[in-house]
Amino acid sequence: MKLTIFTPTYNRAYLLPQLFESLQRQNKKGFEWLIVDDGSTDNTRELINDLANQADFKIHYYYQENQGKHVAINTALQHIDTPYFATVDSDDYLEDNAVEIIFSKLSLIDHSKNIVALASPIKILNKDIQGKIITVNTVSTTYEMIYKHKIHGEATLIFKTELARRFEYPTFSGEIFMLESVVFNRMDEMYKFLYIPESLVNAEYIPDGLTSQGRKKLLDNPKGAALAYKEKMNNSKIPLENRKIFAKNYWDYENMTNKSFTSKIIKIKGVMIKFYMIAFFLKRLFSK
Repeated sequence: MKLTIFTPTYNRAYLLPQLFESLQRQNKKGFEWLIVDDGSTDNTRELINDLANQADFKIHYYYQENQGKHVAINTALQHIDTPYFATVDSDDYLEDNAVEIIFSKLSLIDHSKNIVALASPIKILNKDIQGKIITVNTVSTTYEMIYKHKIHGEATLIFKTELARRFEYPTFSGEIFMLESVVFNRMDEMYKFLYIPESLVNAEYIPDGLTSQGRKKLLDNPKGAALAYKEKMNNSKIPLENRKIFAKNYWDYENMTNKSFTSKIIKIKGVMIKFYMIAFFLKRLFSK
């Protein structure tokens, strides 16, 4: 067994059968399905038990108290025992040949010490996505993909399990959301991704999804939000103009739990960004 399909879920029993059916339809097997239930109060456990009796692949189910997707990822990494895993959200489903494509691509990264994962563009079915797309296999960091190649959008990531375990998500008491960019930024310091043009996963934006909740999630989890924007702000490989925007975001979320001007300024590493933020607040002060 070489691949685990990992799904974090929370009260999504009404959607999981669609993902399960797409796993059943795979024209190549040789994978396991691991579900981490992040404190569901619906019938998720009973559903998974029922699906396990129907499945022609192995299913592993783990329950945790509601702590957020990022903690569910940490939990999954404690239990995955295959060399690769792909995260597929509970409201998404796979193309029928997704596993076959993954297996055909793994040889491209198996022996590469500087590539942490495959990255496949997610096909959004109910939203018109404009902009550049991947047309050939491309080795890149996440920030190079965004700022150099000008390609945005969510991706399905097929990680080398051993390397992914080195990047556990940080946690804050009372907070249940963390931007995934925290881990990706840290990976970018050591590794690259192999971006492929083939889409493996289909997705639709739904009203109760994490993406649609956007800024509210950040406001409800300010320590995690401040950390994410602080690390982007201090990443010298990101263009300065973007880092200025990240600095303002960092300041807003950090200010929700830390009122010390000096403490916030100290966390800004770049001299130009530090002076920019000081000038920003002096201008705002004298314009009152």
